[in-house]
Amino acid sequence: MKKILILSLLAMAAGLFLALQMIKDPGYVLIAYGGWTFETSVFALLVLLVVTTIVLRLTYLLLAWLNPMRFFRKTGKQTTATK
Repeated sequence: MKKILILSLLAMAAGLFLALQMIKDPGYVLIAYGGWTFETSVFALLVLLVVTTIVLRLTYLLLAWLNPMRFFRKTGKQTTATK
């Protein structure tokens, strides 16, 4: 329990530090590929990456849950005949 509390406090401190740094200078990201360009701030890119990761993970979990073949998987508990 102490470990979770300490890690939570460290994560909040790191988030506060990053937020204060982003206020000073929001950063700039430019991605150019071929005729396409994508310009944004670092914070917006981080939010986009987090949201994309969550959506992809939820989509994967939904597809795994809807998969009818999950009922036919072997559980790994196989009995063997004894001689």
